[in-house]
Amino acid sequence: MKNLLIIVLVLISFNACTKEVPENEKRNIKSIDEAAVREVIENYFAAYNSGDIETAAEYFDNGYKVIATDSLDISGYENAKEDLLQYHNQYPKGKWENKIEEIIISDGYAYVVASASFMQPDPLTNKLSPTYSERSIRILKKDKNKMWKLFRYLSAPTFTYGD
Repeated sequence: MKNLLIIVLVLISFNACTKEVPENEKRNIKSIDEAAVREVIENYFAAYNSGDIETAAEYFDNGYKVIATDSLDISGYENAKEDLLQYHNQYPKGKWENKIEEIIISDGYAYVVASASFMQPDPLTNKLSPTYSERSIRILKKDKNKMWKLFRYLSAPTFTYGD
């Protein structure tokens, strides 16, 4: 009898450990991840727009890669950081406006579909106006510390105003 009781207790505890996560818990985890991903994207653009390229680059994963249809591919943290710095130096008054359209999270990756415009001061009115617009997918992945990092950036222009 004692052995039967031990077996039943082991089976009950084993069953408790292998239950699926309830659907509402999955939604809570997903919404927490979505908020964290959104925060990374927003903080990245805020850092760039304030001229803080060091902080903007901190959001890059070491294996960060940029694939843009209108420029050369960029691979690696240091190269991406240098490219970002050069872009900022070339257009010091420019600011990015980014609109997140969709966030999809799966297996430690987040896929962020967005549209963005690079805004620069108009020489006549000094108001910001778009000189380049794009559609993009930014792929983020969780690092070993469970922090989201920018991993891939794929973009295609939708509007370009030539210099």
